[in-house]
Amino acid sequence: MDKTVESLFGNTTFLVGNKKNAGKTTFLNYILKQVRLKTSPAFLTIGIDGEKKDLIFSTPKPQIYTEAGDYIITSDTMILRSEALFEIHQVFPYKTVLGRLLLAKTIRGGYIELVGSEDNKQLSEIIDFLRNEKKLSTIIVDGAANRTTQVATAKNGSFIYIIKVDQNNLNSTLEKMKTISFIKKFPRAEKEITAHKDTFFLKGALTQNKTTLIPEKCNKLIIEDFTKIFLTYQQITKLSKRMKIYYKNPYQLNAFTVNLMNIKADEFELLLKQNGIDDKIIYNPYQFHN
Repeated sequence: MDKTVESLFGNTTFLVGNKKNAGKTTFLNYILKQVRLKTSPAFLTIGIDGEKKDLIFSTPKPQIYTEAGDYIITSDTMILRSEALFEIHQVFPYKTVLGRLLLAKTIRGGYIELVGSEDNKQLSEIIDFLRNEKKLSTIIVDGAANRTTQVATAKNGSFIYIIKVDQNNLNSTLEKMKTISFIKKFPRAEKEITAHKDTFFLKGALTQNKTTLIPEKCNKLIIEDFTKIFLTYQQITKLSKRMKIYYKNPYQLNAFTVNLMNIKADEFELLLKQNGIDDKIIYNPYQFHN
């Protein structure tokens, strides 16, 4: 079994895409098949996912298949529409445009449209319930496109960044990957760091304007987590030379999943090397390599 899949067990993992139709749902279906070989997964989404057609381009979208033993979060409306059979375990006090959210265990397999929480607070409460009340340890979240802030809703969470790359977004994608690869290395702020007089704790987002608030005497900066960083690669590397940067809540990048469009893998690998990106790369949701 691939090490990336092994890292999902016992953890809350977010699938984050760089754009719509990046391949998150296809990847989710694939890893669910792998995870089920060892345990019953719980999976959910942010907002609405699993539509038959993309809401913007009206192109066919891959559906999500749930098998017996799975735990899913969706709405009561989607449960009634599904061909699968479910056992309801919890009804949450959250209403969406597509019905009330609930936790269901799959009894008979079938396709299901997922409906999730509409904000990060609800998402955090749902994940806490799954882990603490239902004792479900392997949780996979199909995240919203181009948003990493959701990863901060789970303590000690990890994420897989799913990218669709073409010639039009090649440079911006490499910049994003390079930045994520760099900022993942910042350590957790231990007690001796937080108590140090030369340490500055920044609440909220780390933007270029916010850096001016950091006193000159401080050489250590603590931010809440990596989702609060809104700096370019050049800006964050420049700041890191000025001071040591720490996270209050660190998170783990498991891998980049890359779907290449009109770009050869060997050419892309050369660009990764030139940009100093040495993280695990998966070049297709259905092609895992050890």
